[in-house]
Amino acid sequence: MQALLRLRYLTVAAIGFSAVAALLMFVMGAVTMVQAVGIYAGSGEDPALSSDAALDATVKVVTGLDQFLLALFLVIFASGVYSLWWSPESAGVDEVPKAIPRWLSVRTVSDLKLQLVEVIAVILAVLFLKVLLEITKSDVLPWTVLVLPAGVLLLAGAVWLIRNAER
Repeated sequence: MQALLRLRYLTVAAIGFSAVAALLMFVMGAVTMVQAVGIYAGSGEDPALSSDAALDATVKVVTGLDQFLLALFLVIFASGVYSLWWSPESAGVDEVPKAIPRWLSVRTVSDLKLQLVEVIAVILAVLFLKVLLEITKSDVLPWTVLVLPAGVLLLAGAVWLIRNAER
């Protein structure tokens, strides 16, 4: 059993790489937001009148928002793995650290999975918004666009069912 418990040291890699990836996604989101401003301001036309520049900038902003959400997903994952394997609470200490918000506290792997599914649903909703904005440039709206919101609805329904089953 002790040898199996030593495997928890491998979780340090998951925590560390998730933190590095979150930092990378935050930087990418910031760069994308700056690009959005550049697209809108540097369109060569009066920015207030350029609907193409506004649409392109909006797509960039939604892309940046998606990158920030992915970064938050990685932060939640790293925090959850830390809470499960390294926090004083997981070591049997009853006192919960005050620095961790209540909504971010993870007591079981199921809690972590549920939080991650919720974040994935939000990321998919933002992705749907991005796809919808990009499709507005064309005259044809394919029915396959409905796959993303259907997936978001299914995920939201599953989260709702799980939350109600816990009560």
